[in-house]
Amino acid sequence: MKPMEIRPIKGADLDAVVRVHILAFPKSALTKLGKEAIRRYYLWLLNGPHESLCIAAFEDIEMRGFCFAGVFREALTGFLKRNKSFLAWRVLTHPWLAANPLFLNRLNKARTIIFWRPGNDSPAIHVKKSFGILSIAVDPYSQGAGYGRQLMAEVEKVARERDFMNMHLSVAVDNNHAITFYEKLGWQKLPAQDGKWNGSMAKHLEEVR
Repeated sequence: MKPMEIRPIKGADLDAVVRVHILAFPKSALTKLGKEAIRRYYLWLLNGPHESLCIAAFEDIEMRGFCFAGVFREALTGFLKRNKSFLAWRVLTHPWLAANPLFLNRLNKARTIIFWRPGNDSPAIHVKKSFGILSIAVDPYSQGAGYGRQLMAEVEKVARERDFMNMHLSVAVDNNHAITFYEKLGWQKLPAQDGKWNGSMAKHLEEVR
């Protein structure tokens, strides 16, 4: 195996990010919207008003995986608001999207986010200072080579350097491969108030002495 390099993602890397995203998440709602929607989403994560860590694992010049982590401000809301005309056009010109249950579910959540206003009877959410992993993906053809583990290790290191003691992420409840991967790295499932698990996971970072 050739040497692995972990380095920050730049604007010129977005085409590679799109490629890995499509390979890793072929059925996601974002993938259904097409390459330009994916590029716009990650561009917003890269350049928005966030305290982000955007890194990728490379083998020579080939991107094998990426991770977008940190503290994101309006990660989804900002993307939707800034691209609502483009996204509406994509849906209108691709009516078959309306028949996709996964896409419809994400669309309904997006409507809630765009039109929510304070006082809409939505309970306030108080989150402890936590370093979040918003998106992590590895090219399926490169899985098992340690790229995901190295990306997670780098994210943890930076979280500690920035004085975070807690981390969080969300995973599909039926993605057993990813869940097992996170649990091996010390992550734990966080049950919701009703006792059910909705995919939230967390990790407490022990102080390094």
